[in-house]
Amino acid sequence: MTTHQEDPRSRAEALLSSIRRWQAGAVTREDVVLELTRVPLERGAVMLDVLTGLLGQVELAKVTTGEHAQEDTESWRNELMASRARNWNYPDGAGLLVCPSVLILTDGKRGVVLRASGTTALPGSTSASIMLLCQTIVMAQHAVDAQELKKLQDQRIASTSTSLSEIEIIR
Repeated sequence: MTTHQEDPRSRAEALLSSIRRWQAGAVTREDVVLELTRVPLERGAVMLDVLTGLLGQVELAKVTTGEHAQEDTESWRNELMASRARNWNYPDGAGLLVCPSVLILTDGKRGVVLRASGTTALPGSTSASIMLLCQTIVMAQHAVDAQELKKLQDQRIASTSTSLSEIEIIR
């Protein structure tokens, strides 16, 4: 049986279309996040194509930070601290931060901030920091998940041991 692999470029175009529809008010942000996070971890090339497409739109539209220039450090800190993250694997590494009011997509060299009102390019140094933050959040989540799994396994072993010790011996 042959499995059909979707063309990365067409997948990227579908994601770009979804982002455009969100920014036009036609779909919800949650719909876009769901579509982005459905891209398999080994398909980072798709995310790189999305990033390239978004940066091409920013250059063509000459979007500036305008209305967002007054955001202060504290509001950004709060935004980043409340974020969730997703990473796509090397060699086509990319990271996505899902913050309360923005989405941030980066490959560590380039990046964009996505809002319902438009797209803003990130400087390279900020993109690198955002990629590191994505990786840190994902690693921390894996560590927490591993600790929780270990606790659950220990609880199960303890409850099984207790249950087994209460079974009467058949003589």
